[in-house]
Amino acid sequence: MGFALTIVYIAVTIISPEQFGKEWATYHALIFLAGITALASIPSMLTYRYWESSIQTYLLLGFIVAISLSQVAHGWLGGVFESWRMFLPSAAVFFFIVVNVTTIRRLKIAIGAAVASCLFVAVEVLCGYYLGFQGEMFILRTNIYTPQDELIGQLARTRGAGFLSDPNDLAQILLIALPLTFVAWRRGRVVSNFFLVLLPGAVMLWATYLTHSRGGLIGLAAVALMAARKKLGTTASMVLAATLIFGMLALDFTGGRGISTADGTDRLEAWANGLEMFKSSPLFGIGFNGFTDLYEITAHNSFVLCLAELGLLGSTLWVALLVTTTTNLNRLIPVQRQPGKLFGLLPLFEAGCINNNGGFRRTAVLSEGILVSKYFLACEAPPALIPIQATAITSCNSALSPGVPQLWIGTMRLALVSFITTAWFLSRSYTTTMYLVLGLATAMIALQRGNGKSADRTHWLFSTITTEVALIIVIYGLVHFRH
Repeated sequence: MGFALTIVYIAVTIISPEQFGKEWATYHALIFLAGITALASIPSMLTYRYWESSIQTYLLLGFIVAISLSQVAHGWLGGVFESWRMFLPSAAVFFFIVVNVTTIRRLKIAIGAAVASCLFVAVEVLCGYYLGFQGEMFILRTNIYTPQDELIGQLARTRGAGFLSDPNDLAQILLIALPLTFVAWRRGRVVSNFFLVLLPGAVMLWATYLTHSRGGLIGLAAVALMAARKKLGTTASMVLAATLIFGMLALDFTGGRGISTADGTDRLEAWANGLEMFKSSPLFGIGFNGFTDLYEITAHNSFVLCLAELGLLGSTLWVALLVTTTTNLNRLIPVQRQPGKLFGLLPLFEAGCINNNGGFRRTAVLSEGILVSKYFLACEAPPALIPIQATAITSCNSALSPGVPQLWIGTMRLALVSFITTAWFLSRSYTTTMYLVLGLATAMIALQRGNGKSADRTHWLFSTITTEVALIIVIYGLVHFRH
């Protein structure tokens, strides 16, 4: 029941009840659905312990505490409950997925539900753009100015409803869903691949184009770069990404809006103000959702927003969520190694016991009444010969349960890259999109590792602090350069 409601919660959140009328926003349908889903998820949480092995679970709980402390530090106790009301519906997506997605089949259904919901929204906005469906709900008209601030016209940009009401948010989630469509890819299945992968991908890509999002263009280039790097190499893939950017600009992807430094002056000014806010309250920040109280526009950078509003405590946990998830996904993609021969003998009847990290842990070789246990890594000691034990064979066979397909892991990593890239240009530290991606990725990592402990429980802090310091230096350098 908890899993079924999780799928409903994902779909309803992305599609948004608000598109059926503004009165739905006053009903708080998502809050009630979240409460019911939370209660229905308790049996799964008590039965399956995958969520306990994920460092991301504890980091997000800490992040919620950091949001609360950012309000308490400034003496506004009532702000704690207000911040929970605003943020917990987004965080709930993560927790529901991690607790209820306990099998690979459920993971596939959850990814499919997210992609199908994004496709539904993409079709709606295309109908709104070309057929006038729902009036102006799916269309935002943006004024276009010359460098001299002269109005030269309006640009129609597609958008969704609810938290996707900004064209940039729609572009972000569609670019995340785009690589995830390949979870349905099957080698040699031409017809199903066309209707389940290529056609939906084309629809979402066209809807992304009509958002005319500059961040979306950079995100698309980043996905292309990462997707091509393995086969083409870093240099060739960078050339491909640059060609894609210039080609999309030639096709008016941004609707005539530039992406130069001069066009980003307002954003750099917002970053500068964000750094000043951070300096005024470095530990707990100025308070959740307080950036626009002190400056006329938002930060236009998710990290800057988090740094200014939540200080070092909250921003460190936020960066840690992305760092640990990215690192764990990278570790699930094994390094190709050639297995050596055992004492010069040819491999015999081998039953490969694959570990939870996707690589070979040890291989049991059945030969003339002897069970041979060997390691493929060169640094391991010589194999030991032990008598065949029924329990040993059973244990080996239990390790043969299929893991998460490598294609899925690769597509999830591309989805995460897409979010990180677009989040650099958007203030989306607390929106549902981030926690949807993190939830799916965390569930995938937990399923691949099994019910063991996370390898990053004691090693995530150094990588996070290094990344955070590097980000602050880069932002400070860009702000200083503008002068």
